[in-house]
Parts: sequence; structure tokens; C-alpha cells
Amino acid sequence: MWIKLLTIALMTITIGCQPHPRFRTGGEERPALDKPRQAVRLTTNDSLRLGVIMQSFLGKPYAGQSLFETGVDCSHFVLKVFKKFDGRDLPRTVARQYRIGTPAHRRQLLYGDLVFFRTDSRPVSHVGIYIGYGEFIHASTSRGVIISKLKEKYWSQRYVDARRILEYPARDSK
Repeated sequence: MWIKLLTIALMTITIGCQPHPRFRTGGEERPALDKPRQAVRLTTNDSLRLGVIMQSFLGKPYAGQSLFETGVDCSHFVLKVFKKFDGRDLPRTVARQYRIGTPAHRRQLLYGDLVFFRTDSRPVSHVGIYIGYGEFIHASTSRGVIISKLKEKYWSQRYVDARRILEYPARDSK
């Protein structure tokens, strides 16, 4: 448990040192399908704060969509993290969360990207938040809020896509 907490802390500290992927040129970007959102430019301090918020949920039990339960399901976890982080109101369901932000390629995932999976017959049925180094935090039905690896056989076979809902500051070219 402490190792995972330390890992989150180290990842949030070093996120400012990671290179940002180059943006492709030409063509058009696919527009967000939901209403426009206010841009949040992620700084190192923001990364740390987001990491602390996510860490505060680790071990919280899983619960369905009842308002009277103390736990969280996957989409509720994501909604609560970003509500605490910057006050944004994300949609309540996985399917609606999948329609926000901009697509993010699996090889270019950044800290805070939403990662989506197909765990049942629906096109997308599970969501988590990418935390770097091939790991994501999510609400597991059996173990509550945990950290998992995208390369685990179960998750790699069910991975669908990712969405970027945060923006990173542009690097100065000096």
C-alpha cells in the first residue's frame, strides 16, 4: 500500500519533467462530442494536487449508483476526483464521460487522461484515470479504488480508448 502511495507521489512530482508528445500537423482534430469545457492548464502544482486527491480515494470501497452508499463506482470516482480538483461537472455515466474531451492515443497518454474499457456487452463500461508509467487508478468492483497496470492481460484485452480532459502548458522554445 505504501509503495503505491509513494509511486503516486513520485509520479506527480516528476510529471513536469516528462516530455510532451508532438502534435500532428495537417488534417482536423475530431471535435469533442459534448458541450465545450473550460480549459485547465496543468502545472506541476496542479499535478501534485490531483495526485493527492486521487490518493485520498485509494482503498475506498466500490458501490453502485445509490446515493446512500458510501463507496464509489468507476464513473462516480472520476466525477468526484475532477469535481474536487477544479470544480468541473463531468457526466455521471461511463458512456457520457467517453464523449467528452479529445481522443488520446494509447502510446501518448498523459497524467490525468481518462482511460476506457469494455468489460461487458456495452461499447464502453469502465473508466479510470491514467497516472503515468503504464498505470491507472480506478474503482474495482471487487477491491474498491486501486491502481492497475494497462499491460495486465485483463485490462489490455479490454482497452478501448482514452480521452484528454486536461491541457498541459506549451513548452517555451528558447
